[in-house]
Amino acid sequence: MAELTLYFDESGFTGDNLLNDDQQTFAYGSINIDPERAEKLVSYIIQKYEIQNGELKAVKLIRRDAGKQAILEILEEVAQDVKVSVSDKKYALAAHFFEYIFEPVIAEKNSIFYDLEFHKYISNVLYISFITNDDLAKQILPIFEKLIRNKDLSHIEEIIALLNNNPNKSEELDFFEKVLSFVDAHKDIIYQEISTLPPWTLDLSLTSLHSLLCEWGVIGKEMVAFCDNSKPIEQKQEFFSNFIGREDIVYSQFSKNVGKPMPITYNLKEINLVDSKVHYGVQLADIVATASTYSFQMFKKSDEFSEKIREKLLPRLVYASVFPDFDYIDLEKKEVKLNALIFEELISRTKNGLPVLENIEEYIFYWQQFLENNSIDL
Repeated sequence: MAELTLYFDESGFTGDNLLNDDQQTFAYGSINIDPERAEKLVSYIIQKYEIQNGELKAVKLIRRDAGKQAILEILEEVAQDVKVSVSDKKYALAAHFFEYIFEPVIAEKNSIFYDLEFHKYISNVLYISFITNDDLAKQILPIFEKLIRNKDLSHIEEIIALLNNNPNKSEELDFFEKVLSFVDAHKDIIYQEISTLPPWTLDLSLTSLHSLLCEWGVIGKEMVAFCDNSKPIEQKQEFFSNFIGREDIVYSQFSKNVGKPMPITYNLKEINLVDSKVHYGVQLADIVATASTYSFQMFKKSDEFSEKIREKLLPRLVYASVFPDFDYIDLEKKEVKLNALIFEELISRTKNGLPVLENIEEYIFYWQQFLENNSIDL
């Protein structure tokens, strides 16, 4: 069985600082290409466009018109051999907030909530509040980022203190005040979860590389991976050893809302951290990643160059790309109303000292049936 030779590189790396305003999008590009073909293409582009230093660096090419044309020519040649993961970093941080604030509390029955895409409801509310400059959201997420990075209990107390120190606090708590009260009541179990997290938890490199390997893995071939040098990947190489020689394909139990089976395993022969200067395939992966961060910033860029990139790469985005989707907070939708009701129930039970998950299935089933036949305003 022939093996796949895959090359990977990233763009927009800021480690575990996801609130960096200068780099708001992260992309991990990958390409399946024969080394000889990669060398031939890179050499041709360097010669045709008179590129200095004998290496393709997309961040330099993208600054001039001739460089942009070189990028488009490369994508025209290799787009069908490419997969890319793209993430909006602020939304990724909002998703992490759900994962480490709500998930520890609902872990015993988390499949119920994931099936209803409750996590996407919470993450999108957090995100939209943050980008629209909600005062509490602008304060909570930076402290939460420090909490995950430093694993310091004082940051949880700092988050909780925002509730008492909020000058706009009203008798009827708003969404974020309710979140703060939830954190306060469950801080012990939340901190227990966070205290065990490894370094680089917020960094998107590992999850992006893993998701790309999963997508390539469905081809069923053994894979050899070459990645540009990366400290997070270097420190977590042991994770990838779990997939060396693994021939079975396992699918996620949460695939049903995706519309297709989502693999979570792959057959990896080896993974190598290399210098892009001597690995032409990595240079091409750099083109893919940088072109993605340039053009996929919530589709804000409408210039012809960005549109051409999206035309080539949008079909090559893997499912695990992380973007907000405001359909998940559209209260005209019954499923969104249900998630809003579930949130309120979790907060109510927390406030009243009741078991958060007791008979939650019955509560959800009742409101599912009610919403099928009735209209309510929230």
